[in-house]
Amino acid sequence: MLKVLSPAKVNLGLWVLGKRPDGYHNIFTVFHAVDLCDEVFLEEGPLEVSMNLPIPQEDNLVYKALLELSRRVGEEIGVRVRINKRIPPGSGLGGGSSNVATVLRAVNEMLSLGLEEEELKEIASLVSSDAPFFLVGGTAVGRGRGERLQPLEDLNLKMTILVPDVQASTRRVYACLREEDMTPDLKEEEIIKALREGNFNVLENRLGEVACRLYPEIGEALRFLRSLGKKPLVSGSGSAVFYIGSKTPEVEKGALLRGWRVFEVRSWLGV
Repeated sequence: MLKVLSPAKVNLGLWVLGKRPDGYHNIFTVFHAVDLCDEVFLEEGPLEVSMNLPIPQEDNLVYKALLELSRRVGEEIGVRVRINKRIPPGSGLGGGSSNVATVLRAVNEMLSLGLEEEELKEIASLVSSDAPFFLVGGTAVGRGRGERLQPLEDLNLKMTILVPDVQASTRRVYACLREEDMTPDLKEEEIIKALREGNFNVLENRLGEVACRLYPEIGEALRFLRSLGKKPLVSGSGSAVFYIGSKTPEVEKGALLRGWRVFEVRSWLGV
């Protein structure tokens, strides 16, 4: 049996540029992989995907990706996958997308399918806009729906993540976007330059502000961290809120009192 780790990500920043003709939105985001990981176990056998959460196999993104992989190679993929979830679902930390990329890469190697990374990205993007990032790892700008990637220099950060007891729906958050939540004239190169200079003050997440309107728990987590002098941001569409820096006793105590999960993480520099 093969065991591999499937890392989470945070969106260091996220801006919605406008709506696309296909109903999705064009975004500009900065993905950053962190070492909060799910465990993935694989072995050869009849196709099966299971996990320690009550999600039907047919709804699992990994199962959908493996069906796409089967269509690509012209034969059924004979692999059993078991996922031990540690990344909270519905948190904007990309757990499901990471699982897709991790399994596709592992199965490609385990069964000697010989697919190139670009082919794996194409398959991954059919089931999740964020999944191609996890085939790149490190830090990368995402454009389009997030699938068009520009790798950036590695950042080596320590971060603290709070996850309120609520699962945010990405579909619902995007559906509630207003014109004033979008940034069509974003100065993208200035943001990239600032990041390369270690200036994180340029980062924001307009989509996260929409999530706060829909899910009061997310807004409460932001206000709590700000009251402690932190500079928090929502990851993706929420519900996770993070800041760059170590976990403090005040943060840990406040999270415990409110029933929030708290993780201190570091940059995940591998793929």
